[in-house]
Amino acid sequence: MQPVIAAIDFGTSNSTVGIMQGGQPVLLQPETGKRAVPTALFFPHGKTTPIPGFAAIQAYLGEDPGRFMRGLKGVLGTDLFNESTQIGTQPVTFREIIASYIGWLVKTAEAELGHPVTHLMLGRPVHFLTNQPEADAIAESQLREVVATLGIPHVAFMAEPLAAAYHYEHTLKQEELALIIDIGGGTADFSLLRLGPKLKDKADRTTDILATHGLRLGGAMIDQAFAMAHVMPTFGRGTEIAGPTGPKGLTVPEGYFTQLTTWHRIHRMYERKTLQEVGGVLQEALEPRKVERLVTLLEERGGHKLMLDIEGAKITLSDAAEALLNLGWIERDLTLPLTAEALASATQNWRNTLTDSIRHTLAQANTTAEHLTTVFVTGGPSAMPLVQATIRNALPQSNIILGDQLTSVGTGLVLAAHRHFA
Repeated sequence: MQPVIAAIDFGTSNSTVGIMQGGQPVLLQPETGKRAVPTALFFPHGKTTPIPGFAAIQAYLGEDPGRFMRGLKGVLGTDLFNESTQIGTQPVTFREIIASYIGWLVKTAEAELGHPVTHLMLGRPVHFLTNQPEADAIAESQLREVVATLGIPHVAFMAEPLAAAYHYEHTLKQEELALIIDIGGGTADFSLLRLGPKLKDKADRTTDILATHGLRLGGAMIDQAFAMAHVMPTFGRGTEIAGPTGPKGLTVPEGYFTQLTTWHRIHRMYERKTLQEVGGVLQEALEPRKVERLVTLLEERGGHKLMLDIEGAKITLSDAAEALLNLGWIERDLTLPLTAEALASATQNWRNTLTDSIRHTLAQANTTAEHLTTVFVTGGPSAMPLVQATIRNALPQSNIILGDQLTSVGTGLVLAAHRHFA
């Protein structure tokens, strides 16, 4: 029996599913007209079957009662994977939640193929967590569990920057030394490879991979840095707390704001215990109005909406000097002006780390930028002028090619799946 092959790029922010058709890689449309779909789920009130993708975001923003979830990939490699979270009145494990989302993508492939998928290629970051190599094996094992629950007997993994490299290699007419930079929602990955038309059909590409590097440095960290510096102070970040005998020199706990700006942890801020804690902080805050906004945000379960709005402002600031964050749903007539200058300032450390990672990858291979033929850049955040400028400043003499931000990895995974399984 011939293998029935599909490939999935399960991303922090967006995902794709693809197959080979007529000898060419094709990314399918889980939602009409959309090849890349948000890695998001919405559980309507009273139901345990979720709405996925763009429809999930629309349901949440439409204020339908229920539970919104995004950034699911962030639990891989951690103990959260086996924990349960409350969906309505039912405890549901993150394993089941991730299986529900990946299962939706698998069904999209099966509808096109006309048969159950038997062989699945999954993309994965070089490292799921920074400086925790042991988490990589754990995360792969967790994904294997998910795939097994879907009834797929064969699964293989490929590092996402290698998949992007194979997509780029598919277009080449001659051999190149290429640095691949894949910046996703959760991680940034780097690979230095020899690519070319005479190399692409080799069964073993080990000798062509000269260096790899990866860390948690995705677009979600840009959003988090921006939010922490310029939005969360409006909700009490940095606000001092007074004790019975006067100021203690303490501030509203930083952990509240860290969780509110981390997609897969936002829901924890809605727990009754946390609401009670924040209510107590409100009583001691020297600027109670700010903490009142935090209380309202939590009571409205609006953390996800706030982060979606901040992400939208970040995108606006790619082309504009200023964006206005409308917080009227928190407090009447409340708006917060955000500027491109503020975004640049808040992400300086992020951009410094990106530069250091590029240098680290080249140093691994004992080479320098002058020897590169091409730098191929992909991933959603690569569309940001700030990110592009950082890469150009790090590699001023290099030929930089911007790939399709959301589909390069997915297309490469389809090619890799065909070579691996066919």
